[in-house]
Amino acid sequence: MVRWRRAVVFVAVVLAAGCAGLPELHKVSEVYFCAAGQCGPASQARSADEVLRAMYQLYKQNEGKDFKHCSTTPAERSCGDAGAPCHFVMGGPIPGMGCGTGGQLKAVGLDAAGRRVLATFNEQFTFIGVPGVCQDSANSTTTVTSADEITVNHGEYYCNWSGAGNMVATFVMAVDYIDLDKGRIGGYWAHAVAGTGSGRGTGYAIVQFPVAMPKGENWFKASAAP
Repeated sequence: MVRWRRAVVFVAVVLAAGCAGLPELHKVSEVYFCAAGQCGPASQARSADEVLRAMYQLYKQNEGKDFKHCSTTPAERSCGDAGAPCHFVMGGPIPGMGCGTGGQLKAVGLDAAGRRVLATFNEQFTFIGVPGVCQDSANSTTTVTSADEITVNHGEYYCNWSGAGNMVATFVMAVDYIDLDKGRIGGYWAHAVAGTGSGRGTGYAIVQFPVAMPKGENWFKASAAP
């Protein structure tokens, strides 16, 4: 409890000073969408509302369950033995690689009018191979502007590494791939940390959820939304 009270003070100081800015995010022109064995450009077969419902159901069916991040390429979009996406972090006097291995989404809700899926996000990460711990981000938002423009933004959240490394992190992903049959999304990510540890990076990754859309179900129909 004392540690988290100190964390609140630290976060306030970091936010007042200004967090590390995210690097520029790759622009996505088309989202590839797969469901019920059919794949193709999302805008040719799905409306923005259908994509929104699909994202909501994917999150809702995996609420409170661990998902993993897989570093890959847009050409491969694989999540077999792929490692986690990483970038360089200067952890005080210790340089090394910080890796986002996965996380959890909780309190998943749908804002249909704003075309947003809302949730809390808890990141799982390592620095030089040693796991850290993060507080839940209270403002995780996935916005479906159109069938071809989907942005995941996990906002700002506090993380601690080994009791001494205090950081505020931000994460954004421009989604270019949704596969309900495999329970995954893919896209270009940007991540930054500021505080005792500082660094930022970009790349391409798959978010692999444990639960996929079962055969015979339709997660993007109107009745799939609350």
